Amino acid sequence: MTKWMWICVLVLGLGVVANGAPKAQVRATVGNSTIAQGERGELAVVIEIPAGYHAQSNTPTSSNYIKLEVTMTGQEGIEFGNPKYPAGEDHEYPLLGKLNVYTGTITVGVPFVVRGDTQLGERTVGGKVRYQICDDKTCYFPENQPFEVGLTITKGSGQNAAVLSAPVVSVGGLAGSDWSIWTAFGAAFVAGLLFNVMPCVLPVLPLKAIGFYEVSQHRRGRSFMLGVVFSLGLIAIFAVLAVLVLVLRVISWGELFSKGWFIWPMVGLLGVMGLGLLGAFTVSLPTSAYRFSPRHDTFGGNFFWGALTAVLATPCTAPLLPPLLIWAASHKALVGVPAMLMVGVGMAFPYLILSAFPEAARRFPRSGPWAELFKQMMGFLLLAAAVYFGAGRAIHGAEFWWLVSATVAVSGFYLMARTVQLTKSAGAVAISATLTVVMIGGSLWWTARMTGLGRPAVISGGNGQMESNWVDYSPEKFEQARAEGKIVLVKFTANWCATCQYIEGSVYQDDQVWQALRRHEVVTLKADMTDSDVAKPLLLKLNPGGGIPLTAIYGPKLNEPIVLASVYGSEDLMRALDLVAGSRGVAGSD
Repeated sequence: MTKWMWICVLVLGLGVVANGAPKAQVRATVGNSTIAQGERGELAVVIEIPAGYHAQSNTPTSSNYIKLEVTMTGQEGIEFGNPKYPAGEDHEYPLLGKLNVYTGTITVGVPFVVRGDTQLGERTVGGKVRYQICDDKTCYFPENQPFEVGLTITKGSGQNAAVLSAPVVSVGGLAGSDWSIWTAFGAAFVAGLLFNVMPCVLPVLPLKAIGFYEVSQHRRGRSFMLGVVFSLGLIAIFAVLAVLVLVLRVISWGELFSKGWFIWPMVGLLGVMGLGLLGAFTVSLPTSAYRFSPRHDTFGGNFFWGALTAVLATPCTAPLLPPLLIWAASHKALVGVPAMLMVGVGMAFPYLILSAFPEAARRFPRSGPWAELFKQMMGFLLLAAAVYFGAGRAIHGAEFWWLVSATVAVSGFYLMARTVQLTKSAGAVAISATLTVVMIGGSLWWTARMTGLGRPAVISGGNGQMESNWVDYSPEKFEQARAEGKIVLVKFTANWCATCQYIEGSVYQDDQVWQALRRHEVVTLKADMTDSDVAKPLLLKLNPGGGIPLTAIYGPKLNEPIVLASVYGSEDLMRALDLVAGSRGVAGSD
């Protein structure tokens, strides 16, 4: 019997069981049910496929298969765009072979725009989902399930703020809502691994490597158990953050570092730990006090170190984190929260390996003056982190980098001085001198770049007058620029966000980027999240998890902005500007 005969048997012959056919649960939600004339929004159609069953995806392996499809009914004054379907999963079935299907819960986004002349008041919009439920042996008759959601239309500017036929482009990997569950969990694990190379986390890895090695000299099994406890402490923090960010939605990713009640105790903790590694404390404490100290050879100490390591990673966004946050936010908490826990698992993985194979730390100095010097340099790293967070909170703008640079300079001079004291070897002194030059020279170069030293603080605007590079973001300024039909760039950044600082220094200090911004007469708005949440509603609309850095470029005729998230380069930004300018039919001129 041919494959197509089997299809006919499954769809028609076995359709007699249709009365008992399983049905998908369909519901629709909208982020903001109150929307003004001329504004745009997005409907989320959530489809829950029963366990043990599947439905053909929107891109089935054959055009003869019944694909899952969302259709909106006609709504006067509201224009719907093309639905955005998630990617299907490939599965092999005995009778029909390889299929691309949906399982579990999926979300289909439907963009829409409310026209400027739409009637005010409450109204209901809706549509239907067409799908066919199957298991590995039986297919049931296709279903058409309706859905509805209520909207409240308020008075707007009277202008249609978006055109749905305009191109919608996303740069930087924010298409995470299209990932399969396996892709999302794999990306989460890799994102966790990448967190370990973030600047504030770097001091922990060598310190823990040495700690595991020292413990393993006595009991190897205990070293592994301490590694497990360290991992549990790290994963516990990600569990708490997942609940706060994805379930309760009371904070966005990294937002804790914008709160004074959180950042200043963290600065104090890092400072005390750094000074402790430098040997600044010689006062003996009561024996009971040491039970609560973060020692590397105790279970409590390792849980603390794991938790601290996770906290130190949150001001950064690894390249895969923003799309993962979008994916997790578009799924149920039962799926989204475990995905975020997988980030913690990925971050803990290297430490677990170190605890199981502590020989990896054999080359680290373990005793003597060189070991003490190594520990002191790790202390300087923790002090630099304390200065970075503290000065970044206290000083607005990039000038706080001078204090960080001064801390690095002190550590470099200390390294050089101690090396000369410890050895007469010309080779060792040469290596120390080279490291000192690299540390001090690199920090001064970066600080000069971040503060714009040697370049003008203003640029020539499109009208020939001198204008500031950045205008502080406010909803009023944003809406005004949009109403005037200008290209608007909104840059979300913060002093406590290490990835943001990299983008600030590598992309937004690039002369070619500013030439492109001037050529296209772009209104540049800076949404500084260091200690303000004025721009938080817009950020959460662009990225439900709230991760930064993020840049959004709005065009007069674009339904959605072009978004660049996490780590991106000057070429990405300039290409996005060209796309936005092209969408309005304006090439721009110098």
